[in-house]
Amino acid sequence: MGKSQYLQFTVRVLLSTANGIIIFYSFDKGYIMNAIVFTLLLIFQIFLFVDYIKKLLADIEKSIDCLLYDDYSNTMSSEKRKNPLHNKTALLLEKHRKQNLQKTSEQLIFTNIIESLSIGVLILRKDTQGMIDVFQINNSFANFLKIPKFYNWKLLKAKIGNLNTFIDDWKEIKHTISLSTNNQKETFFFKSSVTQTNEFEYLVISLETIQQLIDKKEKEAWYKLMNVMSHEIINTITPISSLAENLDSLLQEENTDENTIDELSEGLKIIKKRSYHLTSFVDTYRKLAELPLPNKTEINLTQIIKSTIRLFKQEFKTKEIQLIFDTTKPFIINADKQQIEQILINLISNCLYALEKTSNPQISIELSKENNRTIVKVSDNGIGISEEIKDNIFVPYFTTRKNGSGIGLTLTKSIIEAHKGNIYFKSKKGNTTFTVTFIS
Repeated sequence: MGKSQYLQFTVRVLLSTANGIIIFYSFDKGYIMNAIVFTLLLIFQIFLFVDYIKKLLADIEKSIDCLLYDDYSNTMSSEKRKNPLHNKTALLLEKHRKQNLQKTSEQLIFTNIIESLSIGVLILRKDTQGMIDVFQINNSFANFLKIPKFYNWKLLKAKIGNLNTFIDDWKEIKHTISLSTNNQKETFFFKSSVTQTNEFEYLVISLETIQQLIDKKEKEAWYKLMNVMSHEIINTITPISSLAENLDSLLQEENTDENTIDELSEGLKIIKKRSYHLTSFVDTYRKLAELPLPNKTEINLTQIIKSTIRLFKQEFKTKEIQLIFDTTKPFIINADKQQIEQILINLISNCLYALEKTSNPQISIELSKENNRTIVKVSDNGIGISEEIKDNIFVPYFTTRKNGSGIGLTLTKSIIEAHKGNIYFKSKKGNTTFTVTFIS
């Protein structure tokens, strides 16, 4: 409080005290009338004192109520703010008003970010009593499921169907799910995570269509492909351009001696070599881009594996590689014989490279059948595939071999996908397995 408030408090307390002494003295001396008058005066003084305190605290109480109920409409006049207590209360109110505006702005930005996402997002909030409410839901989520944007959890829960199975667990999940929307089934990639605060536990759910995942992977693959292609082309063109300038300067010289002719000849050989390399690079790209559609017939995969192994028989013997393939049972698939041979050649060549510095090298080929799927596993006990390059294994022109073209596994994957199959690998030091699946 300010000095004026302290002075008023002091004067009022002193006057009330003096009035009380006079009342006591009057009663003691028998001056009853005087005592009654001063008693009434004391009551009036007390009433004025209480009214003064009430008025003094009224604005402060109002400001506190505003803070309690997040209502920042209350303001204090400049006259009242001359009172230090009122001024501090006003400053506190302004501080919370600014914080609330900042919080609202941040919430708006957060909502806009969520709404701009092409994936569906639902954020649920659970309090300590287990009550759940919808904290955030974006248009993509509602559009995927073709439901209204309910912010009432009971209403939303009744509309999301099979998702409730995963939400009830309230834990981190990654799963592919099929949902029926308007009697049509669509497959989504479902992902959830849990975040804990002092008061609430949040479940963040994202829904992404399989097509969105495919598009994302395709963009990443094209980006990597463009990087590799531009790197390869620039590495070829730059020395050719530099050599051409040097050769041109030699031709401009008036005196052409034998050394100059030799230098010109050497330069032309280098240009020819680099040009051949670039032509070979473009040819491998054409081979990859113009992969013919498979000419499918019924083929015995067991026999094709055996005939492919025979192509490497001498190399296995020279490098003392133990081959494990003892399947005699015929596995019949509908596929292009030549393309399947190409897949096997690429995978076995890959194993040979991985086994170059391995003692007791070994290659294993397994055939199995699960329902309507035929599975081929090609394994080796070589150096394995490092974490740094795992994401680039199927990227065109990516290679760790000195003289590799970088399209072997890319071509393999393209052939398998053309047969409606799939390929994946697992690798650690001492064991790498490529698994190919064909639908029989």
